[in-house]
Amino acid sequence: MTSLEAGAPRAVGGHWPGFFISFEGVDGAGKTTQVAALGMALRHDGHEVIAVREPGDTALGELARSLLLAEYGGEPIDPWAEALVFIAARAQLLRQVVLPALERGAVVIADRYVDSTLAYQGGGRGLDLDVLRRLHRDTCGDVWPDLTLLLDLPREAAETRQRASLLPFDRMESAPAGFHVAVLGAFRALAAAEPQRIVTIAAGRPAVVVSQDIWAAVSERLEELREELA
Repeated sequence: MTSLEAGAPRAVGGHWPGFFISFEGVDGAGKTTQVAALGMALRHDGHEVIAVREPGDTALGELARSLLLAEYGGEPIDPWAEALVFIAARAQLLRQVVLPALERGAVVIADRYVDSTLAYQGGGRGLDLDVLRRLHRDTCGDVWPDLTLLLDLPREAAETRQRASLLPFDRMESAPAGFHVAVLGAFRALAAAEPQRIVTIAAGRPAVVVSQDIWAAVSERLEELREELA
């Protein structure tokens, strides 16, 4: 099977025959590792897989990444300016890469999507969540993933992992501890409010165990979709 192409396109997060998965969590939760592992497993299962990251994977997205994440010692970025640049990069990525892939039946795996804006700029920066959701509806057609995997890891454990990597922290990663605590709380609140879409995975365990739980969750949703389209 190379796509989810049984029957007419459905309307879950949008009108497409593909399947849209996003990974969320605080920095250091292991998203990059798990995106790669899931992509490999899905390809082995016969799916076309497109993996993207936010911001990035378009010319505009990479420019936004350099502006938003680089530690450059300049003037502070206004929270609304920060949110709007993230949203602009998402709108471009969605229309240039994500939607065309979903429309041809691919599985798209996103390393961050709109829940990160709700958690970081909403929970962390204190911006109005209703306004952020309205902006997503107006700029991104209210497109949501079919399945979101929240890699849940306490801030202390995430920071320990980051420091062990010996890589420099970017502008978001170097924010005060209270910011990251608020972000994690926001992610958990989103998961509690949308249990049908967001599956929480305990990310403090060995990576192979986390991968097994992720594969079980994804396989279950894909099987439900196959039955729905049969």
